[in-house]
Amino acid sequence: VRLLKITQEGLIKGLLISFRLFILILTTSLLTLATSPISLTDGIERLLSVFKFIGMPAHEIAMMMTIALRFIPTLLEETEKIMKAQISRGADFESGNIFNRAKNLIPILIPLFINAFRRADELAIAMEAKCYRGGEGRTHYRELKIKKADILTFILTVVITIMVSVMF
Repeated sequence: VRLLKITQEGLIKGLLISFRLFILILTTSLLTLATSPISLTDGIERLLSVFKFIGMPAHEIAMMMTIALRFIPTLLEETEKIMKAQISRGADFESGNIFNRAKNLIPILIPLFINAFRRADELAIAMEAKCYRGGEGRTHYRELKIKKADILTFILTVVITIMVSVMF
């Protein structure tokens, strides 16, 4: 009994989704490695500030997005470490059918989730220790000012995004 039918269209769609995921991980990694968390939060908050008039908490959303972006490279590193540890214990992630491979990932996922929750808890404790209260009464050391380079980069990003969306 064949549960899974492999077609050329399915393979192409799978490759396109994998390519998009790779680009997403690459760009977020570059963004978070090249930009300080404060600058990221301030930039996202500035973009979302237009929604403040409807009661949207721009600073809190910006902080959540920044933390999520900062966690991606950390989770990838953690996954690599756990995989190496499991391989050294004899785990095999390369052989077998897709269901066996998925089942073999369980020893990676459990420690990964435990570590992610531990890191999130440590971050929450650190933020509480620093008396973080969201955007209430927060001042900015440096005010963001939009420059020509920012506008050009934004336009270029929109054009590239549209081109990639149309092509793929």
